[in-house]
Amino acid sequence: MAMHTATAAAPCAGRVFARLARANGAHRRHVGAQSARVPRRARDSARVSATATAEATADASAESAPDDLANAREVESAEGLRIVRSGTEGSDDAFELEFLLRVKGVDSDVWVPAALVADDVKRDYEAKWWKACREGDFDVVERMLKGGGEALASARDDDGRSALHYACGVGSEECVRAIIARGAEVDAKDKDSFTPLHIAAGYLHEKIVETLVRSGANPELEDATGRSPLDLVETLTINTPATTVTFARRSVLESIAKTLEQFVFEEVPPAAIKRSRVADDGSGDTEFLVEWLDDFGDQWVARRDVADDLVRDFENGLEYATVARAYEPPSRQSGPKKNRRKLVAWADGAPPTWEP
Repeated sequence: MAMHTATAAAPCAGRVFARLARANGAHRRHVGAQSARVPRRARDSARVSATATAEATADASAESAPDDLANAREVESAEGLRIVRSGTEGSDDAFELEFLLRVKGVDSDVWVPAALVADDVKRDYEAKWWKACREGDFDVVERMLKGGGEALASARDDDGRSALHYACGVGSEECVRAIIARGAEVDAKDKDSFTPLHIAAGYLHEKIVETLVRSGANPELEDATGRSPLDLVETLTINTPATTVTFARRSVLESIAKTLEQFVFEEVPPAAIKRSRVADDGSGDTEFLVEWLDDFGDQWVARRDVADDLVRDFENGLEYATVARAYEPPSRQSGPKKNRRKLVAWADGAPPTWEP
């Protein structure tokens, strides 16, 4: 089974349900006059040949030439996997895979280019990895991650499934945390556009859902049928009757929905941006105190969640206000009407002003 850079996850229970409209709920607010948003997270990672991303961690052993160790009859097992820079940066062949081999007659394990490693050795190593992921075998997963690191955490199988997809499917919290810690892509999409969050939500693994969203997983990403993880949970809730038998299942679904809603954004125009400050979380980022047009209370909003044009207006001293009424006095002046000024009465009680 080959490792690839695609994604897919085990089928989740929600696949059979049609997408329903999202119910109204409490959403995390994003300040903006337009619907466009800059993604909240962007992972800079190099996708390399057949596996994923990693940095070279050691020099290959000089005790024996790699091509002398490539014979499968001399190799006991593969103990690790890494990606090393091999060509010109930016070119398609800038990186290549290497396996850490345990070789008969050699005192220390040796890094050997994948092209020189026998296919059965690679197949055994990959099969061991995917088996551990599918079974949620934390001891094996953790041990292999120590040898394979980011390369294994980012690897995909023939169906495009990552280790994180499988760990979310079987509900192994330990494996999920270990794989994420090695740099796994939390928003990876499979061939059906399922993310690990779709899988965890579909299988009702509540704690894993929380771990994913707190690790940066985006609950608004949609699968191939147009459903977000929240859509999926709401669909499962609707299709789970409220009975004593299904009470526990519905309770978990409702709890997962509340967790996801905390990380779902809503585009809302502000009534005003009152002031700014440096966030008190030690990040040094800027926050803005926002007054909303509806009855929602004033709220400090992170700079990343405020549209750039609104920030510029605030920095230039412009205000946002609602017009209660505008008066345009009669005029005998010739010229374009758009250049005439109006007397504007403001809804917030501010003194009327002449505006273009």
